[in-house]
Amino acid sequence: MDTKSAFDILVDILIELGLKPFTHVSDRNFLVPGSDRLLNTKYVVAQIDASFFLAYDSYGTKANSSLSFTGIYSSIELMPAAECKISKKHWLDQLITFNKRKTGIPYIDESLTITSSAWTPSQLLKEEDVKLMLTCMNKLQPLKFIIQNDYMPLLYQLKEQKIIGLETNEWLYEKKGLETLLFDGSKLLNNLKKAATYCEPF
Repeated sequence: MDTKSAFDILVDILIELGLKPFTHVSDRNFLVPGSDRLLNTKYVVAQIDASFFLAYDSYGTKANSSLSFTGIYSSIELMPAAECKISKKHWLDQLITFNKRKTGIPYIDESLTITSSAWTPSQLLKEEDVKLMLTCMNKLQPLKFIIQNDYMPLLYQLKEQKIIGLETNEWLYEKKGLETLLFDGSKLLNNLKKAATYCEPF
């Protein structure tokens, strides 16, 4: 009996959870000198409420040409300069993380590391949402939270918009992890999108 691949397992679980996944798989052989001779790309997309789940994996023979990630993404209305990445605080952040920002709010600064060149999401992060973010980050490691302009052009529904998302740098296909990302993750994104309507512009 054939063993199911991680790709097929993911699709089956998404269907089991009531979603309708769209899939894409391509195998391309390049004969152009200096390019990858083989590039395999596959991804799975599914919509949940106003958010989009995306699992992506590509493999090339060149160094640094492979990429895997799984995330849930949506659009958000914030000022143009509002961009940041947030992760669970780790002691190594003091040594290797640049552009760290503090909010001055203990329940945020004691638990999360925020990196941004120009913006601090102090108004956006309510205590209950920080707790939900940490719940997701404790269940799925590593997991990062992102707000970035035009971050996910692969999703044409979100192209050229400001994106809010939760993302892990691996192909996620275990049911518990997927439930955390899809359900807790989409709840978090929806909460923060609502909070964004009350943020003051600058």
